[in-house]
Amino acid sequence: MTERERASVAAVMLGAALAACSHPAAPAPPVPDKSVQLNGPGEPVDLAAALPAGYVTVVDFWSESCHACVSIGGMLAVGVALEPRVVIRKIDVGDGFTPVAAAYKIDALPHYFIYDKQKRLRYDLVGSDCVEASKIAKQLARE
Repeated sequence: MTERERASVAAVMLGAALAACSHPAAPAPPVPDKSVQLNGPGEPVDLAAALPAGYVTVVDFWSESCHACVSIGGMLAVGVALEPRVVIRKIDVGDGFTPVAAAYKIDALPHYFIYDKQKRLRYDLVGSDCVEASKIAKQLARE
């Protein structure tokens, strides 16, 4: 290769490098918090707005007076802690006779909704079935 050919190749490579630098990649969207309490006891919630796109979301309907909710909620948090594609959104239904409980038809606790990455409701778990939530969420995250 002649000196002139080398210079031409170098110029093309430099131009390509400069072009790549002039169009920086779009910044990555922020990573959502792993677990978020969405409301105060019994307060209404816009659940659709709280579901992050691209993540499996477990919605944990709970109440402070529900001891099973606290225990199973802890199991869920530990079960998905290392799965970056799964997040938890918690909704406190208060005493159970609240507008938020009525809006989402929550009449027994614990109660979980599990949404896939496209924000589609895939599972509605109640009571002891909630123990399987972390396993189910991790399976959905692999889809």
